This record gives sequence, C-alpha cells and structure tokens, in this order.
Amino acid sequence: MRLTTIVVKDMLRRKRRVFHSVFGVSIGIMTVIAMLTVANSGEQLLRLELERYGPNLTIVPDTARMNVELGGLTMGSVTVGETMLDNAVLPHIQQVADDAIRADMGISTPGPIAIVAPRLYLPATVDERNVTVVGVSPGEERAIRVWWDFSEGGYLTGTSDIVAGAVAASSLGLSVGQTVNISGHDYTVAGVLGESGSNDDFLLFVPLTTLQETSGKGHVVSTVDVRALCTGCPVEKIAHALTMDIPGVHAVAVRQVAEAELGMWHGMRAIVLMLASVTLLVGLFGVMNAMSAMVAERRKDIGIMRAVGASRRQILSMFIQEAVFLGLLGGIGGYVAGLLLAMAVGPFVLGGVVVTPVFEYIPLAVGLAAAISMVAALHPALGAARMRVADAVRTSS
Repeated sequence: MRLTTIVVKDMLRRKRRVFHSVFGVSIGIMTVIAMLTVANSGEQLLRLELERYGPNLTIVPDTARMNVELGGLTMGSVTVGETMLDNAVLPHIQQVADDAIRADMGISTPGPIAIVAPRLYLPATVDERNVTVVGVSPGEERAIRVWWDFSEGGYLTGTSDIVAGAVAASSLGLSVGQTVNISGHDYTVAGVLGESGSNDDFLLFVPLTTLQETSGKGHVVSTVDVRALCTGCPVEKIAHALTMDIPGVHAVAVRQVAEAELGMWHGMRAIVLMLASVTLLVGLFGVMNAMSAMVAERRKDIGIMRAVGASRRQILSMFIQEAVFLGLLGGIGGYVAGLLLAMAVGPFVLGGVVVTPVFEYIPLAVGLAAAISMVAALHPALGAARMRVADAVRTSS
C-alpha cells in the first residue's frame, strides 16, 4: 500500500482532529488574505486619486539668477536665460517623455503615452483690476486637470471663450455669458470653476492660440505640464531625460499629497500583516499540537510499520505528507474565507469601494499554509521517525 493511501485513510479516520488542524491554519491564512485583498483595493483607489492630482512633471525654462554687486553692495539679481519656451519644443518634449516611458517599462504600444499641456501666463487688467490670464490647450488641459468642476457653465469650446476661477469670478463679478475685454480682445465667459483650493481659483483661462495672437508674444509658452498615462511611470527618469536631452528646459518631478498617502497606506498594511503573522503563529502551534497528538495516538501503528520493514524516512515522509494535505486544505479554505471577509468588511474600511478578488493570492495562500503545516509537523514527525520499535509497540492495554 502506498504511503499516500495510508495518509488519506488515516486522515479520514481522524476527521475531527483533521478539522481542528485545518481550521487553525485557515484562520491565519484568512487574516492574511483579507488584509492583502483590502490593501490591494485601497492601493488601486489611491493610485486613481494620484492620477487625479494632475501632472507628474512640470517643465520650465532653464534660467538662472545672478546677483549683481557694485562696490561690495548687492544691487539685486537678474535672470539669465530665456524666460519663455518656444512652441517648437512641445513635440520634442512629447517624444522624449514617451521614449523614456517605453524604455523603462517595456511598452511597445504605439501612440502618445504622456499628455503634454503647455501654459502661457500673462498679466492683464480687467475693470482696473490686475489678474493673471492663462492660455491653455483646451483638450490637453482638461485631460490633466480632471478634478475641475463648474459651478456654472462649462469648458472652453470656442476660440474666444474664457473660464474663470472661483475667486477670480467672484472678485470681478463674472458670470456665464458676460463679455470680458483683455488686451483689446473680447472673450465670452463660458464657465466658472468650482472652488478647488488651488491656484486655479485666482486665474482666468483662455485658448492658448488666441492669447498668443492677441498679446503679441508669439508662439511661446511659460510652462509645460506633463502627465504620464501609466501607473508607476519613472517620473524622475523622465525628468532627467527631458532636462538632459532638450536644451533650455528644466523638468521637475512633482510630488503630490497622494504619494504620501500611498506610503502611509503601505506602512499601515505592513503593521496589519505583522499582526496577521501572530495569527499564523498560533495556527502553527495548533498544527504542531495536533500532529504531536496524532503521533502519540499512532505509536502502535508506527511500531507495526517499523516491524514490517518501514524505514525512518518513510515514517517521516508519511507525517510530512499529512501536513501538506492539511496545509492545502487550510490554504484553500483560508483564501475563500479571507476573500469573503474582505468583500464584506472592505467597503466599510474604504468608504464604499467594492473589493475585487485577487486570484494571484491563491498560490500565496496555499503555499504559505503548506509551509506552515510542514514546519509545524517537522518536530513531531522527526520524533516519530526516531522512535524505536520496542518503545512504539509498548502501549497500555
């Protein structure tokens, strides 16, 4: 009779003890899987929020400030270098950013990966009040600032439309449909942004091409925002490539609040997993006690097997196989229980977000449970293998 058959039959004879062992392992695995599944959904939520924060990179002219001294006295400072970027640099920025992302992440899909949104900032006067007007590319700007909402009206659609920030609209008394004259050009208020708490609240937004023409500045921009359309894009490498490959520009990787939140989430997940490991440790001792009890109950069987020629290795293998079976059952049960627990508790933890299954955790659950069971069974199994035949068959009547 094969050892596997002996193991299976023996487990079927001891259903209650097997159930207790499997239950102990399942509780530990359930805790780990539930925490990992909820954490995975939480990370996905935070990554979506991270993308909503806007650009990953900001590109500005590569200028320097030089202190002016005369006779040992500091006379102030002057800016050295161009303070504007030419429109001609925009396709180069797109190409360098896309190439850097493809090289680092192994992406072969054609087409633009990054969104490149130029901005032109100019001072202006509206009703004798100083304001800042920003020329934007409507499509790209909307794709980057997805958090924008409107208290009234809508987005830029025509070449003479203007969108007002919440504070700017309130200060200037602007509402949808009004006409605003800036630099001799009449704009019609298309929408008023809802208050966001950002600098956008104080600005007026118009189409970039219109502002370039009416201001007489020509085809130049002040800054360029870049957002990479991929999770985990190497923004530092992209910033370095842009700064090194394109003369006259300086790219800065933007660090947003959501990245700090993501780091805090990782820290919390590590703490929770440490607590879950305590549950696994309890399950390990439970399996060890169960296996020790099984060895004590089967002393006579072990002695008979040794008497008919079973080797120490076969005895050891028999108990290890039993531990593996217990681990497989505990791992599968723990994964299912952990997934159900995560789907029940997750929405309360994540504010209503639905928790989705992560099937990649199945090998983790089964492998971890099997490893715990094998470690727990190793000491009792070695004790059974070292048992002498005479001691094994010496049982009480």
